[in-house]
Amino acid sequence: MHYIGMINDAIQYIEANLHRKLCLKELSAMYYISPMHFYRIFRAVTNQTVKSYVLGRKLSEAAIALKNTDYKVVDIAFRYGFNSHEQFTRNFLKMFHVTPNRYRKENVSVPLMDRIDVLERDFRNVKKDVVIDYFCRELKEIKLLGKDVLFHPEDVNEVTEVFRMVISFKEEFIIRGTAGRLFSVVRADRGDPSRIYCFVGIAAEEYWGDRSGLADRSIPASKYAVFKYPGKMGLIFHTVMKDLYKWLDVTGLEINVGAGIDMFELFPEDYAQTGKFYLYVPVL
Repeated sequence: MHYIGMINDAIQYIEANLHRKLCLKELSAMYYISPMHFYRIFRAVTNQTVKSYVLGRKLSEAAIALKNTDYKVVDIAFRYGFNSHEQFTRNFLKMFHVTPNRYRKENVSVPLMDRIDVLERDFRNVKKDVVIDYFCRELKEIKLLGKDVLFHPEDVNEVTEVFRMVISFKEEFIIRGTAGRLFSVVRADRGDPSRIYCFVGIAAEEYWGDRSGLADRSIPASKYAVFKYPGKMGLIFHTVMKDLYKWLDVTGLEINVGAGIDMFELFPEDYAQTGKFYLYVPVL
């Protein structure tokens, strides 16, 4: 079974059995693989462990029950598979930093864990672990024409403005222009690490129109690790970053900091049909 299909199926099973005690052995047996292999697959696909996901979902559903029902705390604890009131309270306090009784009585807000929405992507086995799929290739320098933008990735309004700018840029230079591919070159802002510098551009060799108002930049020659993702980077940023941290840790590859960029996204000419873009990370 495909890893994404397996984990989506497992999540559906978990959600239907939050009232029971669930263990790694039970889940892995559904797919005829070892508990350790299932653990690695689940962690790679969801960027969290089976234990943390199951516990987080049980506690979140229990928190909803505390607010929306009159059931006793101990009954809610047993309802979601906890052995005792004390065990439930310890876990609730550790996750939400408030006791179940106080949460029920006071106007306290806690970060509930929703059912996970698995991002579709491919994986591979590396060094007895599971990481995001990739390949490496050498690139020569690519000269670009485009526009600079600085933004905070955690600021929804700023991210929305970047989306609008990219859509407008694509409309002008790709849809109505002569360019075929869209590039987004990214690095952390050296003056403020919480901000991201982004250059949205097109290949200079593909554009023959008016270049006034466009800045000249380039993607440096380097060896790159290449990944394939669906959708838009701004919407899956946290998942991508967790994938990359895990990939670096497992593979032992090193980032080529001398390249001067952190990564770039390439939206190919068939992006409108496939919805998939390529992420290039410079490596040594």
